[in-house]
Amino acid sequence: MVLNWAPEAIVDFFVAAIAIIAFALAYFQPKTRKIRSLFFIRLGILFFALYFFTDGITILLVSQVLSKITLIILFLVIVFFVIGVSYIISESFISVGLIIICCLGSIACYIIFLPGAVEIVFEYGYFNINWIGMCLIIGDLFQVFGGIVLFYWGLKTWLSAPFLIKKEALIFFLGVTISSVIAVIIYTFYYLDPIFIIISDLILSIGIFTFNYAIIKEPKLLYILPFEVNRILVKDRDGFPLFDHDWSESKISDSMFTGFINAVQLMSEEVIHKGGLLDIILTDGILILRESEYITIGLVASKSSKLLRTSIINFANDFEEKFMKLLKTSCRDIGKYDGAYELLDKYFSNFPSKLISSKNHPLYLIAKYKEIPLELENKLKKIFIDETEYEQIKAEIAKFPDCVPFHFMKFYEDNKDTLAFKDEKNLPNKFVS
Repeated sequence: MVLNWAPEAIVDFFVAAIAIIAFALAYFQPKTRKIRSLFFIRLGILFFALYFFTDGITILLVSQVLSKITLIILFLVIVFFVIGVSYIISESFISVGLIIICCLGSIACYIIFLPGAVEIVFEYGYFNINWIGMCLIIGDLFQVFGGIVLFYWGLKTWLSAPFLIKKEALIFFLGVTISSVIAVIIYTFYYLDPIFIIISDLILSIGIFTFNYAIIKEPKLLYILPFEVNRILVKDRDGFPLFDHDWSESKISDSMFTGFINAVQLMSEEVIHKGGLLDIILTDGILILRESEYITIGLVASKSSKLLRTSIINFANDFEEKFMKLLKTSCRDIGKYDGAYELLDKYFSNFPSKLISSKNHPLYLIAKYKEIPLELENKLKKIFIDETEYEQIKAEIAKFPDCVPFHFMKFYEDNKDTLAFKDEKNLPNKFVS
């Protein structure tokens, strides 16, 4: 049997390989592996690879049956992408887009197996199999509809992205634009010359890989649209604040915020003592309260979410476990609870911060707790001889954005000979950079 090694078949296998690589990167990346919405996007990419692999085999074998199956696979590709995007945007699997695509899919599954749905043609010295009639129209509608959904997701994500991840959001939007707009436009020229489908497929694979790479690099892109997390506060049972963190700029002090939560608890004591979470609807958002044996956690967000509720419960359980000795002795030294940033990284690291709006904006704390690099740690030890002072500075720098240590060290190197210190005896005569 002689295989029909048409150029389109070779390109199909290449695109399938690129899609498999993108799927593997998303699946084995620890930061993105358990993200529920990305599960459906990954399935879409996997079936996308299966679609091109099957299409390549179809051309190799000149099989009309496989050609019909590829249309069904394409339908599944769009379904998974629509479900994933819908869940990312609204935390719901059901959407108008899903209903529309399922209706088109039902029609496609019927007419594809009718006589005359596909035809064998001879193009550029090789055989090829094309959908014709209504099958071709529905197949094109699948691609156009999928492109519209992806472009809407990419544009809305880019426009809504906070400053700290704007660069990754732009890469994501460019990838989505390449795969959903440019590739689809080039595909339309297929009606003039079949060679354009090869160009379209290559561009499509580049776009898919690009936006998938952006998600792997910055998973926060998936949490920009469903809701906005503003602030979290932990207080003990007597109403004293133990830990406070802002994701967005707030002019309310931790004492005022704690007082508000205390007042809410007093008015709703009977409800809260029944366990579980309590939602307080605000003008522009919601306050979610979680009370456990030793602490109460208040989280302000734009709206409620199952993911947020689960994150709060897990955060509360781990907070009590981590600081049990301090809580049992009623320790109210906020500095003792700085380790809670590790728990923020564990349960809230995917939620983007909106504290920094530009390069000129004052640098506030962000959610992600990170380890101090060894090189920076050694420099700090040479600058801050006093152990207590060193630990305090180290803890503070660990909470700031990556740019802060760089600017701190640059400022120190530029001004170390002119700085006036209160305690000169604790400083060495020379500093080594």
